[in-house]
Amino acid sequence: MAYAPLELLAKNTQETRLREERSLRQRLLKYEEILENASIGIAFTRDQRFEHANPRFEELLGWPRGALAGQPVHVVWRSRQEHTAISAFVGPLLARGQSADFEHEIARRDGSAFLARIRAKSADPTHPTRGGTIWIVEDITEERRSVEALRRAHDELEIRVRESTAALAEANARLRDEIAERESAERRIRHLAHHDVLTGLPNRRLLHKRLEQAVVSARDGGRSAAVIFIDLDRFKTINDSLGHAVGDTLLRAVALRLTDALGPADTVARVGGDEFVVVPGDATGADEATAVSGRLLECLSQPYEITGYSLRVTPSIGISVYPRDGEDAETLLSRADAAMYHAKAEGRQCFRFFTERVERASTQSLQLENELHAAVMRGELVLHYQPRFDLSRRGFVAVEALVRWQHPRRGMIGPAEFIPLAEETGLIHPIGEWVLGEACRQQRHWHERGFVPGSIAVNLSARQFRSPELADTVRRIVEDAGVDPRTIEIEITESTLMHDGGQALATLQALAALGIRISIDDFGTGYSSLSYLKRFPVHLLKIDRSFVRELPANADDATIVRAIAGLAASLGLRVVAEGIETEDQLRFLQGVGCGEGQGFLFAPPMPAGELERRFAHRGAVH
Repeated sequence: MAYAPLELLAKNTQETRLREERSLRQRLLKYEEILENASIGIAFTRDQRFEHANPRFEELLGWPRGALAGQPVHVVWRSRQEHTAISAFVGPLLARGQSADFEHEIARRDGSAFLARIRAKSADPTHPTRGGTIWIVEDITEERRSVEALRRAHDELEIRVRESTAALAEANARLRDEIAERESAERRIRHLAHHDVLTGLPNRRLLHKRLEQAVVSARDGGRSAAVIFIDLDRFKTINDSLGHAVGDTLLRAVALRLTDALGPADTVARVGGDEFVVVPGDATGADEATAVSGRLLECLSQPYEITGYSLRVTPSIGISVYPRDGEDAETLLSRADAAMYHAKAEGRQCFRFFTERVERASTQSLQLENELHAAVMRGELVLHYQPRFDLSRRGFVAVEALVRWQHPRRGMIGPAEFIPLAEETGLIHPIGEWVLGEACRQQRHWHERGFVPGSIAVNLSARQFRSPELADTVRRIVEDAGVDPRTIEIEITESTLMHDGGQALATLQALAALGIRISIDDFGTGYSSLSYLKRFPVHLLKIDRSFVRELPANADDATIVRAIAGLAASLGLRVVAEGIETEDQLRFLQGVGCGEGQGFLFAPPMPAGELERRFAHRGAVH
């Protein structure tokens, strides 16, 4: 059957359109399958209920397949209060069409929890309050966006094709436009799949690919290859004190310095949080890695001017070298990471190579973590008490409770070695409750024996302080011990205080209402706001020992200590200096109006019995 030219053109155009539709549907099915089998969790909520969660999301949270659908959103948080706090943070961002990126613990169905990197964004940015919310656990934003981009492209294409069937010429033009848009979207998707959203640097996936290529190239050429793992020292203090916006800006500035300091053939990747990895593009052995790391130490340690703050973060760097330290990408990354932690343990702001010693230390750290779980249950933790003195009269006024671990084989282990592990593993909560309870019981025991040591100060970790049940927990422990809450001090660090001003104020007010005294530990090391400090019900400021150590010779430290003492006097607060070891330090502190102090000049931390024997006859100065 012969076709007229116009009929033939219409037939060809229709066949082309059908082929394009089939191709797009096939692509859509392909991306839907990828989403369904993704290795990270993705969920969609609307009106505070789950409408859909992929298998990985349900698996991460311990729910059976399909069981999350219809569940209220708060079931994935540890409490309704926490859900309310998360909603208060995420809601306004979504309402403005923005996404929310943060890290937080998510509750599994069995009550346990895990730390997740979460992204929340409105499904429809043009109607953010009606379109529902997409939640992505771990950083797979690019995959999710790819699926949504293809779906939108497919829907728009179908609509336009249906609307343009009456005008074939116009339909062809629109079809060509859609093909171009789809190709552009696919290019964006491919970029997002392999790059960090915040910094634009390659992400972990692309890093693995390039590191594997570097290993193959080095193996074929009989050469070495290096992996340089970078972590920013005390970045969390800045993030907690000044907020995530400042922290994100700082991370972008660090990424820019890294790319400026390296060549185009080098790979610089952000692998999470404040961790970066460099893979030099050329064959790199230990000598070249040393030179590169030294250059990075210097450039990254310079001050950063961020939104009105002059900030300084230093890097700790770990290095592994192929083939000496490993023959595959995963092993090299793991060992560079272990070397980086070794650099932190040796004082930070330095670089260290992976060695057998580092490997043993890493293994020992894991073993120590396992033993710490058992230590809590076996009652291996003990408290030592360091007395605090009135500097003008050298009179004993209070004690600070300090936890120690009486290890069955290694002997006494100080808190600096195991408290960070407790923070990471979540054991800090039972340990912290035990410390407070034991200190309160000891206070009651002393009082029953006629020994009045003044108040007992107990340190709280950042994770403990952020618990919404903290005030209730403290009240229960104090009441169970039968002690006067006015004889108990709670110490929190300055950076912890500044993490969330509103929540911190509410928590401190609840503790103060119980009669608990509040002291700010390590004062001067954070980024506190005077307006915040005036609002908080604080009783004491503790000057960090780093400012006392070189007094009175160090002019900068002397200036800082005078300023803290003056600030405290203007606010009606007591000042306590930590780490006093010499008479010169004592005289200087007395001269600037510092009221109290502790340190080896007076007495070291000691068991409760020894403290009572040494000071029972003296009592406490009131």
